[in-house]
Amino acid sequence: MSVDPAQLDAYKTILAAEQAASVRSEPGVLMLHSVQIADDPTQIRLLEVYASRAAYEAHIRAPHFLTYKTATATMVLGLWLVDTHPILLCAKSKGKAGGPVTCM
Repeated sequence: MSVDPAQLDAYKTILAAEQAASVRSEPGVLMLHSVQIADDPTQIRLLEVYASRAAYEAHIRAPHFLTYKTATATMVLGLWLVDTHPILLCAKSKGKAGGPVTCM
């Protein structure tokens, strides 16, 4: 997605709150990752993994997601969705601190 440069910091704050709420409160949200393109920080990429299509559909109806969409409506200049199928997703259970690795 492309974000208005003048609203980038505000967008990132709202996005972070939405991601944390989604992972914490929605059992079907397995992971949400967001990154900025190094050469153009107004370009944001999200990797979202859901337990099922139904979990995704529940996510986009969740109150915290709807709040995010409303709050960022004027911030997002372009959005495109790419449906994918995971091959293997692995993560350390304690992030940078390490811990057991989980793959799905």
